[in-house]
Amino acid sequence: MGFQDEMKQMFLRVAAGDVEPEEWETWWNSNSFKLEEALNRGDRGRIMPALWNANYYWMTKTQGGVAYYFHAQGRPVKTSGYYEEKAREEEIRARQKAMEAYYRKTASARRLWEEYLERHPTETITFDWKSLLGMPPGQKPAKAFRYKKARTTEQWKECGEELKLRLKENLQAKIAPAAKAYGVKKAGPKTFVREKNGLVSRIQFIGYFRGGGYEAMICYLCPVYAIQYGILGLPGHVSQGEYFQKMRNGWGVIQYGMEAVDAAVLESINGKFDDILTFLADGMLPEWQKIDSLETYFAKERRDYLKATEKGPNDPKTGRPMWDLDTEGKPDPWRADSYLFGVWDLLTGKESEGYAGLEECVRHNSDYMKDRLKEFPNACDDPRDAMAVMYRNAQLFLETKEISDAQKRRDAIRETYEEVCRFMRYYHGLAKKTERS
Repeated sequence: MGFQDEMKQMFLRVAAGDVEPEEWETWWNSNSFKLEEALNRGDRGRIMPALWNANYYWMTKTQGGVAYYFHAQGRPVKTSGYYEEKAREEEIRARQKAMEAYYRKTASARRLWEEYLERHPTETITFDWKSLLGMPPGQKPAKAFRYKKARTTEQWKECGEELKLRLKENLQAKIAPAAKAYGVKKAGPKTFVREKNGLVSRIQFIGYFRGGGYEAMICYLCPVYAIQYGILGLPGHVSQGEYFQKMRNGWGVIQYGMEAVDAAVLESINGKFDDILTFLADGMLPEWQKIDSLETYFAKERRDYLKATEKGPNDPKTGRPMWDLDTEGKPDPWRADSYLFGVWDLLTGKESEGYAGLEECVRHNSDYMKDRLKEFPNACDDPRDAMAVMYRNAQLFLETKEISDAQKRRDAIRETYEEVCRFMRYYHGLAKKTERS
């Protein structure tokens, strides 16, 4: 048998998934000179890319190159899914190994945080959220459509209405019970909020601006006096980890509303809400439950743990961090962090640090706010304008600095805190419209 026949037989075995990476590497290297003569440069690059390594991911590339080779010769071949399946298994193992290294690296900070939690225990929530997965109870059967993509105004309307029905079914059957189990009550068709010990928790689904489904889900836990920006979040592996990535992947199925919501799409919608529920009930909500006071929210052990988890391990597939929340020391663009910590410092008696943070917040935003308030005089009272609301709050706290008597100043700080929180309950959706005094 000549080399051409031997080469094609080997290629057919690769197409069938019968060649292991090590065997393929050995065969290719031992016949490299013959292959250089038998294949053109393009085929060689497709079948054996420059960065090729002996694993199943690269065998999928080799198999694709082999398939292209036969197709170009007018002899298309079927390819096996063996390499793709093994590549997925390889990737899962590699990611698990990377996460294990990440957990070892962050173990010290996590241990100190867990020891803090042992000294400050919170109520344990037992909730069988997995029973909510799958098709919502009583879900209406999938509607039959005569088309796949909406083309006319009537079709867009029909698809949009059907999508909203399916979103409502899933929201009520999956998200609402999970939120309720953790005391986060419904405050609107797509919003859930809770106030406890000076902290507010909020989950909100944002409507797609073109009238479809949900563009995004906003979740935050922060002091009632704060806005949702520049705050202390959750550990990186919770806020940006596997559950989050799976939830965000394929989000469009609950967003656009421009195709028929048939049986297949309905199954995808149900599956996407399963992903959302898993992220909330097996990640975010239990983490929120650990934080039941302002003291715990600002605890040094918690801040150190959040810092340790800002950057994830490198993704074995891309070589880049799986997540990266590290701001590299850069302040929040609105100086919302200066406001957040400035008020807390005032409340805990660190007046010089507190006033310094609040002054930085006001100074940084003053030029913008002058122009903003000329155009929108009531912006500071509008929950839709987070920067203006924060700016006015910071000004109110700064006004207490002018009081010379220490006791009267402390009393004024406390009164200002109560007044700001009264308005911010309206801002966060905890109370009806409230006017500033």
